[in-house]
Amino acid sequence: MTGKYVIKQTDLPTEMKSEVADAIQTGIESYAAMPNVIEVLKSLRQLATKYIKELMDKRYGPTWQCIIGEGYAYDVTIQSGTFLFLLYNGMLGCLVFKT
Repeated sequence: MTGKYVIKQTDLPTEMKSEVADAIQTGIESYAAMPNVIEVLKSLRQLATKYIKELMDKRYGPTWQCIIGEGYAYDVTIQSGTFLFLLYNGMLGCLVFKT
C-alpha cells in the first residue's frame, strides 16, 4: 500500500517539511500491511502515531504530539515552526505539532 499525501497546513521550515511528511507516510504504511482489516484500523492509528511521535522526539527534541484519524477538528497551541497537518490518501488526517 503506497499512498499519497497532501500537506494542507504547515509552518515547518522547508527542509523539515518533507522529512516529517515522509516519516508520517512511513509510519502509516509500516502498519497498514497487517492482515485483519479491523486490526489494521485500530493498530494503524496507535502504532503509527507512536512511531511518528518517538521519531520526532528523537530528531527534534521532546514534547511532539501526533494525532491520526478521520473527521476531526483541532484547535492547538504550538511552538512557532513546529506544525504540520496532512491528508493521507485523501481521508486519513495526520496532525503533528510540538507543544
